[in-house]
Amino acid sequence: MAYLGIVLCFIPLILMFIIDTFCFKLEALHQLFAILLGLFAVLPISFIQYFLPGIKFLEAMPVLYSLLKSIILYGLVEEMVKMVLFLPLPHKDYTEFKTLMLAFIFGAAIASFESVVYFLTYLQNSQITGGKLLYGSIFLRIFSSDIIHICCTGLCALFVYTLRNKPAKISILVTAILLHGIYDFFAGFTNGLRWFSVPVILLTIAECRIKYTSLQTENQ
Repeated sequence: MAYLGIVLCFIPLILMFIIDTFCFKLEALHQLFAILLGLFAVLPISFIQYFLPGIKFLEAMPVLYSLLKSIILYGLVEEMVKMVLFLPLPHKDYTEFKTLMLAFIFGAAIASFESVVYFLTYLQNSQITGGKLLYGSIFLRIFSSDIIHICCTGLCALFVYTLRNKPAKISILVTAILLHGIYDFFAGFTNGLRWFSVPVILLTIAECRIKYTSLQTENQ
């Protein structure tokens, strides 16, 4: 049953690869390179988040502490790592659209590998008993954190595109950092506040489209 859980974690990545290859004609080798970098990205992200020291003087204010921790750990750290690792990906003759599609496969790879880590950690902690309970959580991640990863990676890629082709728009990168951090802040609650993560997901999708459309309009 563990193998089934791992396969489920890769559903977004598999679907994205099929769509990019057969619908948008992205080169398979470029996508495989993006997937490899997605695997590599999980390592520095996990390392930095594990060893980054806490903000002791804010621990007396748990809500503010949680917000800043989410923005710094999950927003700033993850999006900066994504942005840096996106730089070596192929970009010659890439339009905004192809850049975005390659970013989506990169983000889907990161999301899928992270889901596998969470799944295997859960199985280990529960000594496999009750592992089936996590399958619902995998599907929940597909429609929540996976979407955040994919869209925020798209925003990072659009920022990189502006670095190469026009005056850099740092606001695009800042948007990705803040949205990712705010999402994790609300998703970390166990009460009704966690539902505020849903509008953040929708806003992230909208921002990704808005920023992409804005760049397209400028080039026309």
